[in-house]
Amino acid sequence: MRTWKTNVKITVKDLQGTILEVKEILNLIPTVGLGMVIDFFQGTVVDGEIKYTAVGSDATAPALAQTTLVTETFRKAITSMAELSAVSLQTITYIAPAEAVGAIEEIGWFAGAGAGAGADTGIIVSRILYSRNKTALESIQVDRTDTIAEG
Repeated sequence: MRTWKTNVKITVKDLQGTILEVKEILNLIPTVGLGMVIDFFQGTVVDGEIKYTAVGSDATAPALAQTTLVTETFRKAITSMAELSAVSLQTITYIAPAEAVGAIEEIGWFAGAGAGAGADTGIIVSRILYSRNKTALESIQVDRTDTIAEG
């Protein structure tokens, strides 16, 4: 059996760098994200790069039919990306203290040629629920690790 697993680790720190919260969440990969991979294999899509992380304010449960966040409120380009192994990729997004201040209920990742700085652009490749009322006195680092492997 082949599997595609995604683990998300969220680390919240105060202005002094003290860790306030660490949370690990497995996420849903919507059908459009899986379809993008098939399109990439066929050559009908040539850009499958994960480019943006977005947060939103809606706590509706993730669904396979999802094509956007329910209520996107902030979007940021991926801070860094690294191949951890031949079957594992990590994307990291750092949200600074002054960014995304307010209610966060959902986080999503967007890929493809259409992914841009504007809300609801690109192909959603994953979505999680994460609840926090972020203040300007804390930063959030979101590490997402995708592993595609046999068995």
